[in-house]
Amino acid sequence: MSTFVSVGNANQPFARLLEIVSTLAEQDELPLPVVVQHGYTPFVSVACEAIAFMSMDDFSNHVQNAELLILHAGAGSMIHACQAGKVPVVMPRRACFGEHIDDHQVELVEAFEQAGLVINVTDEKDLSGAAMRAIKVQSEQKKGKREEPMMIDMIRQQLAEINN
Repeated sequence: MSTFVSVGNANQPFARLLEIVSTLAEQDELPLPVVVQHGYTPFVSVACEAIAFMSMDDFSNHVQNAELLILHAGAGSMIHACQAGKVPVVMPRRACFGEHIDDHQVELVEAFEQAGLVINVTDEKDLSGAAMRAIKVQSEQKKGKREEPMMIDMIRQQLAEINN
């Protein structure tokens, strides 16, 4: 069991997400260990392994092997999660908090959420419940109880064509 958190490589800080992740990890509310790719956001936590940046191979390995993914709403991050067959918890960076230059991540995560590809978290106080839902979804997927939305299949086909 493990949790992988990624805020991508945008220059703006995303402390709002990382602070709640650290708190939840300290309270044992996330699968341990918790690995956090924090980018340009200063981050230190006694309960998390903090890595500023990582190679694409390392990122892909963490996405593939983690029980729980908590991501910013970057297109690349969400697509990697879909490729790995995961349903991540996703919190979009918001312009009003100085986390990005505009709210394109809000629009993107809403589209992925409507397709059943992610669990959208708009307020950090909802992260714990969203994490529990994501773990349940992942468990049901492993047991074969959850049918994938058609959108996942379409994205997988597009990605396969791009990679070939």
